[in-house]
Amino acid sequence: MSEISNRAAYLKGLADGLKLDKNTSEGQLIDGILGLLGDMAEELEMLDQEQIFLEDKIDEMDEVIEMIADETFGAEDEDEFYTLICENCGAEIDLTGDDLDDIADGVFKCPDCGEVIELDFDGCDCGCDCDCGHDHN
Repeated sequence: MSEISNRAAYLKGLADGLKLDKNTSEGQLIDGILGLLGDMAEELEMLDQEQIFLEDKIDEMDEVIEMIADETFGAEDEDEFYTLICENCGAEIDLTGDDLDDIADGVFKCPDCGEVIELDFDGCDCGCDCDCGHDHN
């Protein structure tokens, strides 16, 4: 904001250099306008400083709130990684829990070969249609 103050001071200097007669109506008007410009520039600078101060306070409060939330609810752990191996090309594909949420429909394409990899989220690996989750042997 100092640029505005500098420009207001420059205009005031120009007016002083012109040696305007402040006893005339025109001189009083110009002097009043220049005084108003100077006051406005000072006010803008003060508002700018106050905004910077408030931004700093908000950042500090945000950090405190985050710290309280971490202590109250526990800090979020980083995502666990899961490795999926493509049966077609053998590529190892690292997935996070968020990735698994995105492919919850059970179908995923290998990024290397493009082959569809069917994912079984039901937990039944016995080959039956009962979704029981255990082996029938």
